[in-house]
Amino acid sequence: MGYRDIKLALSTSQNLVASADSESFIDTEQTIPGWEKGMPAAIIINVETVNTAATGYTIEICHKADAEPTNNDGTYYEVVLLAAQLTAGAQIVLPLLPGIPLLRYVRLYFAETGGTEDYVVSAYFTPLPAPIY
Repeated sequence: MGYRDIKLALSTSQNLVASADSESFIDTEQTIPGWEKGMPAAIIINVETVNTAATGYTIEICHKADAEPTNNDGTYYEVVLLAAQLTAGAQIVLPLLPGIPLLRYVRLYFAETGGTEDYVVSAYFTPLPAPIY
Protein backbone atom coordinates (compact mmCIF):
# COMPACT_ATOMS: atom_id res chain seq x y z
CA MET A 1 0.00 0.00 0.00
CA GLY A 2 1.21 3.51 -0.75
CA TYR A 3 1.85 6.33 1.71
CA ARG A 4 -1.36 7.49 3.33
CA ASP A 5 -2.04 10.99 4.58
CA ILE A 6 -5.22 10.90 6.68
CA LYS A 7 -6.03 14.48 5.65
CA LEU A 8 -6.76 13.16 2.17
CA ALA A 9 -9.49 10.81 3.42
CA LEU A 10 -12.73 10.76 1.45
CA SER A 11 -14.49 8.18 3.66
CA THR A 12 -13.59 6.81 7.08
CA SER A 13 -15.46 3.63 7.99
CA GLN A 14 -18.46 4.91 6.02
CA ASN A 15 -21.50 2.62 6.10
CA LEU A 16 -23.02 2.22 2.63
CA VAL A 17 -26.58 0.94 2.56
CA ALA A 18 -27.79 3.01 -0.40
CA SER A 19 -26.38 5.42 -2.99
CA ALA A 20 -24.29 8.11 -1.28
CA ASP A 21 -21.54 10.71 -1.63
CA SER A 22 -18.28 10.04 0.19
CA GLU A 23 -18.27 11.67 3.62
CA SER A 24 -15.64 14.21 2.60
CA PHE A 25 -14.26 15.87 -0.50
CA ILE A 26 -10.83 17.24 -1.34
CA ASP A 27 -10.15 20.90 -2.08
CA THR A 28 -6.71 21.39 -3.62
CA GLU A 29 -7.03 25.18 -3.25
CA GLN A 30 -5.60 25.40 -6.76
CA THR A 31 -7.56 26.67 -9.76
CA ILE A 32 -5.64 24.29 -12.01
CA PRO A 33 -4.27 21.63 -9.65
CA GLY A 34 -2.31 19.58 -12.22
CA TRP A 35 -3.21 16.20 -10.67
CA GLU A 36 -2.36 14.55 -13.97
CA LYS A 37 1.28 15.68 -13.85
CA GLY A 38 4.20 14.41 -11.80
CA MET A 39 3.91 11.39 -9.51
CA PRO A 40 0.98 9.13 -10.42
CA ALA A 41 -1.84 9.25 -7.88
CA ALA A 42 -4.86 7.13 -7.07
CA ILE A 43 -7.92 6.88 -4.88
CA ILE A 44 -7.82 3.75 -2.73
CA ILE A 45 -11.03 2.17 -1.43
CA ASN A 46 -10.73 -0.42 1.33
CA VAL A 47 -13.73 -2.67 1.96
CA GLU A 48 -13.75 -3.14 5.73
CA THR A 49 -16.97 -5.07 6.31
CA VAL A 50 -19.61 -6.74 4.17
CA ASN A 51 -22.94 -7.20 5.91
CA THR A 52 -25.15 -7.72 2.84
CA ALA A 53 -23.86 -8.06 -0.71
CA ALA A 54 -26.44 -8.29 -3.47
CA THR A 55 -25.45 -6.69 -6.78
CA GLY A 56 -22.70 -4.13 -6.11
CA TYR A 57 -21.88 -0.46 -6.64
CA THR A 58 -20.92 1.90 -9.41
CA ILE A 59 -18.22 4.19 -8.04
CA GLU A 60 -17.83 7.61 -9.64
CA ILE A 61 -14.96 10.03 -9.19
CA CYS A 62 -16.80 13.37 -9.26
CA HIS A 63 -15.00 16.67 -9.74
CA LYS A 64 -15.87 20.34 -10.01
CA ALA A 65 -13.95 23.57 -10.59
CA ASP A 66 -15.72 25.90 -8.15
CA ALA A 67 -17.54 24.11 -5.30
CA GLU A 68 -18.19 20.85 -3.46
CA PRO A 69 -18.85 18.18 -6.12
CA THR A 70 -21.76 15.72 -6.16
CA ASN A 71 -22.87 13.07 -8.60
CA ASN A 72 -24.77 15.75 -10.55
CA ASP A 73 -21.47 17.41 -11.48
CA GLY A 74 -18.76 16.20 -13.82
CA THR A 75 -17.71 12.56 -13.60
CA TYR A 76 -13.97 12.05 -14.11
CA TYR A 77 -14.67 8.36 -14.63
CA GLU A 78 -16.65 5.53 -13.09
CA VAL A 79 -16.18 1.85 -12.46
CA VAL A 80 -18.81 -0.83 -11.88
CA LEU A 81 -17.92 -3.26 -9.09
CA LEU A 82 -19.90 -6.44 -8.55
CA ALA A 83 -20.62 -7.83 -5.10
CA ALA A 84 -18.10 -10.62 -5.77
CA GLN A 85 -15.36 -7.96 -6.11
CA LEU A 86 -16.38 -6.12 -2.93
CA THR A 87 -15.36 -8.73 -0.38
CA ALA A 88 -14.19 -7.87 3.14
CA GLY A 89 -10.52 -6.92 2.97
CA ALA A 90 -10.63 -6.04 -0.75
CA GLN A 91 -8.69 -2.98 -1.87
CA ILE A 92 -9.90 -1.14 -4.98
CA VAL A 93 -7.34 1.15 -6.68
CA LEU A 94 -8.76 3.92 -8.90
CA PRO A 95 -5.78 5.51 -10.67
CA LEU A 96 -5.91 9.14 -11.77
CA LEU A 97 -5.38 9.09 -15.50
CA PRO A 98 -2.24 10.80 -16.83
CA GLY A 99 -2.95 13.68 -19.18
CA ILE A 100 -6.64 14.08 -18.26
CA PRO A 101 -7.07 17.15 -16.03
CA LEU A 102 -8.83 16.59 -12.71
CA LEU A 103 -10.55 19.71 -11.36
CA ARG A 104 -10.03 21.47 -8.01
CA TYR A 105 -12.68 19.65 -5.91
CA VAL A 106 -12.89 15.85 -5.84
CA ARG A 107 -15.29 13.40 -4.18
CA LEU A 108 -16.53 9.84 -4.64
CA TYR A 109 -20.13 8.86 -5.32
CA PHE A 110 -21.25 5.32 -4.53
CA ALA A 111 -24.25 4.41 -6.71
CA GLU A 112 -26.05 1.27 -5.64
CA THR A 113 -26.61 -0.93 -8.70
CA GLY A 114 -29.52 -2.90 -7.27
CA GLY A 115 -30.60 -5.18 -4.49
CA THR A 116 -29.85 -4.70 -0.82
CA GLU A 117 -26.30 -3.60 -0.03
CA ASP A 118 -24.54 -3.00 3.28
CA TYR A 119 -20.78 -2.31 3.23
CA VAL A 120 -18.36 -0.38 5.40
CA VAL A 121 -15.59 1.31 3.38
CA SER A 122 -12.75 3.77 3.78
CA ALA A 123 -11.32 5.76 0.86
CA TYR A 124 -8.40 8.13 0.49
CA PHE A 125 -6.13 9.91 -2.00
CA THR A 126 -2.52 8.72 -2.21
CA PRO A 127 0.43 8.46 -4.57
CA LEU A 128 -0.17 5.43 -6.79
CA PRO A 129 1.18 2.35 -5.02
CA ALA A 130 4.03 0.63 -6.84
CA PRO A 131 3.32 -2.95 -7.91
CA ILE A 132 4.85 -5.68 -5.78
CA TYR A 133 6.47 -8.51 -7.72
